[in-house]
Amino acid sequence: MFIKKSASKRNGRVHETYQIVESYRDENKKTKQRILLHLGPADKFLKQDINSLLNGLLKVKGMNLSELGGEFDSAKSFGQIWALLHLWNELKLSQTIAREKEKTNIEFDLDSHLKSLIFNRIDDPCSKLKLLTWLETVHIPGLERNLIRYEYLLRTMDFIISHKKEIENRIAHRFMSIFDTDIKLCFYDITSTYFEADSSLVEDDIRQKGYTRDHRSDREQIVIGVVMTQDNIPIAHYTFPGNTADRSTVKEVVSDIKKRFRVKSVTLVADKGMVSGKNLKFLLDNGEDFILGESVRQTVTAKEVIAEAASERKDKAPVSKSYVYESNKEKTINFEIEEDGKIKQKKVRQDLRYVACYNDEVALKKYSTRMKNVVSCLEEIEIIKKKNISVSDKYFQIKSYLSKKHLTRFFDAEIINEEIQVRKNEESLRQEETSDGWFLIITSKSDLDKESIVEKYKDLKCIEHGFFELKHSLELRPNYHWTQQRILAHVMICFMSFQLSVLFEKRLKSIKLSWEKAVAKLRRISIVEWTAENRKRQGLVKCDEDQLTIFNLIGCSKPNLKSL
Repeated sequence: MFIKKSASKRNGRVHETYQIVESYRDENKKTKQRILLHLGPADKFLKQDINSLLNGLLKVKGMNLSELGGEFDSAKSFGQIWALLHLWNELKLSQTIAREKEKTNIEFDLDSHLKSLIFNRIDDPCSKLKLLTWLETVHIPGLERNLIRYEYLLRTMDFIISHKKEIENRIAHRFMSIFDTDIKLCFYDITSTYFEADSSLVEDDIRQKGYTRDHRSDREQIVIGVVMTQDNIPIAHYTFPGNTADRSTVKEVVSDIKKRFRVKSVTLVADKGMVSGKNLKFLLDNGEDFILGESVRQTVTAKEVIAEAASERKDKAPVSKSYVYESNKEKTINFEIEEDGKIKQKKVRQDLRYVACYNDEVALKKYSTRMKNVVSCLEEIEIIKKKNISVSDKYFQIKSYLSKKHLTRFFDAEIINEEIQVRKNEESLRQEETSDGWFLIITSKSDLDKESIVEKYKDLKCIEHGFFELKHSLELRPNYHWTQQRILAHVMICFMSFQLSVLFEKRLKSIKLSWEKAVAKLRRISIVEWTAENRKRQGLVKCDEDQLTIFNLIGCSKPNLKSL
């Protein structure tokens, strides 16, 4: 069966018609054709009539004309946006923003601009200016691209940082409602992030040089603190000047959390960088429980606990690969107070629980790494000693190298008779070996067994993982902002994006799929547009099984053309 164009001549004119014909064989096996349907004169049979006829015939086979090939006008990714919109609505972020917007005279579409900032950070993080180009590649329902402007993105940043606590509190309460949790147990940790742009510092600039976790001592930085619940839900963040010491933030953060969330007390879980006499005194005086890391070498009491734990572990038969030991010890807490206008040193003694935990694999790794570094160090020292420079310069280079590699305590270096003598400090190496594989916790908690104390402390790794995601997946840096307001707002945008990603990943917990991989899978669902019969048409790439699983787990319906 096929369409045939037939021509005939009448009254000196050629008349052309279209017919549907079929071929067949007669009784003599000769091929002939017969007309099944006259479609009409060719000059009256317009192009759209052909398309309509073809579409009608294709529908019989469950197809349409567009599926026969051709070019699309555009294609925009949509699957990941559809999922993020569902999570956005679950956290009721639009309602939160609308409530705070009522307090301002902002007239532009604040909600769409904030969605653009946060969805971009999760999908394909870039600068605020490049974000406008990114919007051309995705479809966000309800967002009018021509109304999104760069200056409005900056004003949106100013808005959220001006209403930081209100927005953050509502998100936190929504999280706690969804997961039926509380904040009686708070995990707190700190990181730093540096700045790429070279711009002049101003008075009281938040950008300062300080202890860097990124090994960029040449750059100004800021310090960022994050608080999580026992369910690993990020509920608050803090931004401090770059030269802020970790331990100096504890009192401010604990007091703020109690005030903002109206709780009488919290149990603080933090690493050893937060420990100081002043902080311990504050926590004890205010009846706050704590689970804190403690240096295994810093105090006599700590060394004593590790020695006891190591001795008891060796008495076990056979020696276990992991071991937990606890002991009640009296700790000397040194702190300062002001009396008669003068700062005076004070000390108190307090009974605390010490919990020591050993891991055989960590011990072996630490020992192997240290001995490898010692051997490399001895080789480098010999190279320096052979240099054609003065003895004093050689000595200075050796001491600098040892300091840089954090090996100073393992070597004794001195100049004797114009020669440099370097010896391994065997006693220091032996003492270091005794602490390999051990970490130490001090706590005021009496209602948890030692294994639970260790488990709670190890949960701090969730914040460390969060810092990694903030810096890498969500691209907290590079940070080119230079005014304090915009710096703080940039951090908050990244933190809110982190909160949304945490909700995403919690929903995918049963299939152990990271939110980054989920976004990559959903990104393949695109909206395509083409022109047919002088009309703009839309289509949607079909969902595969993996994508449907993701939508089901986050409680989201699969996208359809009506959702566009």
